[in-house]
Order: sequence, then structure tokens, then C-alpha cells
Amino acid sequence: MAFSILNILKIVLYFWWLIIVIILGKLFFNYYRNYRKKIEKKKKEVSDWIVLEIKINREILQTPKAMEQVFAGLHSIKKGNIALEIMGLKKEIIFFVRLPKEYRKLFEAQLYAQYPEVDIKEVYDYFSTFPPFLPNKDFDLCGSELILTKPHHYPIRTYPFFEEPKEEKRIDPLASLIEAASQLQASEYLILQIILKPLDSEKEKKWIQEGTKEINKIIGKEEKKIVTWRDWFGAFVSNFITAIYTVPVWPESKSEEKTKQITTSSGDKEKVEQIEAKISKLGFEVSIRFIYIGARSIYDESASLSIPAYFKQFNTENLNSFKLNDSASTEIKTWLFKNRRTFLKKMNFYQLFKEREESQETIILNTEELASIYHFPVLKVKAPALIRALSRKGEAPSNLPI
Repeated sequence: MAFSILNILKIVLYFWWLIIVIILGKLFFNYYRNYRKKIEKKKKEVSDWIVLEIKINREILQTPKAMEQVFAGLHSIKKGNIALEIMGLKKEIIFFVRLPKEYRKLFEAQLYAQYPEVDIKEVYDYFSTFPPFLPNKDFDLCGSELILTKPHHYPIRTYPFFEEPKEEKRIDPLASLIEAASQLQASEYLILQIILKPLDSEKEKKWIQEGTKEINKIIGKEEKKIVTWRDWFGAFVSNFITAIYTVPVWPESKSEEKTKQITTSSGDKEKVEQIEAKISKLGFEVSIRFIYIGARSIYDESASLSIPAYFKQFNTENLNSFKLNDSASTEIKTWLFKNRRTFLKKMNFYQLFKEREESQETIILNTEELASIYHFPVLKVKAPALIRALSRKGEAPSNLPI
């Protein structure tokens, strides 16, 4: 035993440099990967942004399926992101979109193709009229971010669930949010912010692979094991150190896939079908947050609860659901310096919201899921908060003199 230990020590003394090479190699790889990320981020930087207001005509008849087609067209953007915002104020509700200026024509073309009756106009960023820092002596705020309870390949409940063959029986989940906005008083603001950008090829590939892996796990299908150079290198180092007292073991690949005899329940079958359906559609990296701002004299934190209540409509027990991200919430649950820490956290949250910064913990939603949580209310939604354009936008006569 002493002889073996002595030989191991000699090997370590002779080949200590190999360990340093491995460590330096890993450090170089991490540095290069971070460098490439910075380069890619710099390429995607956008300096010119615009804010568009969307006014809705009384004659909206399209279902959320139309909005799904809009999102499919927006999947082609390469720079920056798109911030979809629904603002409730003074018993009204307004739709805003903030996006890079170079994609304005693309956005308008996609929207007018599905909703020819809407009116789109460029407006100033409404946050420019807000105080630069909140909370202050006049206004207070609260808010949070929303994330998924399960992995991204599990879908939420989508708009087909709310649709009925008969138009009069159709349910629009947006109605509850519109009604909540109608309860707001002057100097109260409730804003839902959905920031999205298309998945890049690397993230999309990983998302689909994770979904496929989950499906194989449910049906009991063993995956092919592909041996890479990292496996061989790791095996070489391990065998080199332990070769004195054990037989070398080399990685092996499984050439055949085997399916275990597992009885799949109806619930598991539904999971497989829903996961397959989700990963088959275009995916977006999404950040969802909401904020309630109110004058201190009428501040009512419970008004913000209408946003989580709205998202509960899309929750399912067997698939996926939304939940509040406690780490990103403005609420501090521990007692140590609670007031000061709450104030600083609210200030930071307000700046992230104002600058439309992406969440640290983003989620992945496909076009159908996005259309479910963000679309224009159908004709039968008649909440008083909804701003609708009084005039229909039409084409100019063909014989108009130039």
C-alpha cells in the first residue's frame, strides 16, 4: 500500500504541470466564451428606440390566432428586443409597444396584415413624464416578475382552451385585466410589461433537446449516448492517475435505442402531446413583470394583485403555470433593515422597468403561448376601460390626384 501511494506521489510530482495545463485551458475557454458573448451583445446593441401606441377599433373580430401570426412574423428580428406593455390609468387601458426603430415597418406590416382596423402611431415614451426615481415622498410602488414553475418545455394553458364553437360563448381572458384597470383612480398606474426576443439557434436547440429528452423519459425510451472528446480526455486523465491499481475504463457509446415496457397513463400521453406541440412552434425568450404606482394618499397595494390573478387563468396542475419570482419582487420578507432594503429594492425594480431591461431569470414561450397572454380584446369585451378608435382606418381612393 505504501509502495502504491509512493508511486502515485511520484506521478503527481512528475506530471503536476498537466493539472496546471487543464486549469489554464478551462480558464481560457471561459474567457473566450465570455469574450464572444460580449462581441455578440455589442453587435446587437440598439441606439434608436421608438414607442408606438396601438388604438383598437370597435370592430375587432379576430381571435388570438391572429396575434400568433404576428408573433411568428416578429421572430425574424435580430437586434434588441420588443417590449409589449399594457397600461391601466384613469379607468382606461392603453397598448404600447417599444422596439428598435429599424423594425417599425416590419412590426406595422405584421400587425396591419392581421388587424387592418387598428391605428398605430408613434408617441413619446410615457416614462419620460414619470419621476426619474421612485418611490419618493409623493408616490410609492410595488411589483414583481413572473416565471414558470416547471421547465420551459412544459406549456401553459393557451387560447384554444377558452374558445367555443359558438361565438357568444367564447371567453377572453383579457377581460379580467381590463376590468381591473377600470377600478383605478387618478394618480394610479398599473402596467404589465412583456419583453421578448427570438431564441437564438443555440438556445433553441437546447430547448428542443430538453423537451425531447423529457418525452423520452416519460415513455421510457433510452437515449443514445454520444461520446465526445471531453469524455475521452476525462477518461484518459482518470485512467492515467489510477492505472497502477485499477483497470482502465474507457467511455462507450450506445448504438441502439431501447424502449422500456412502461404503461403510459392518459395524463402522461397528454404531457407528451403538449410538449411536442410546444417545441414544434417558434420560441421566444421572455421577461414578464408588472408594476403598480400610486400616489401615497390613495396607494393600494392590493390593486397589483389583478396581474397575478390574470396569469392564473393560464395555469395547469399537470403541465405548467406562472408564479411570482420572490427574488425579483419588491417585497422584503426578512426583518433586518427591512424598510431601507425595501426602499432600495423598489428603486432598482423601477429602473429595470423603466429601461425595459430583461429579467435575470427569463422564460421560454412559443407563439401560441404569447398570443394567449397578449392579444387585443375581441368584440364582445366591452369593459369601460378599453380605449377604442372611433374612426375606421381605410385606404385612399385609387383616383386621388398626386
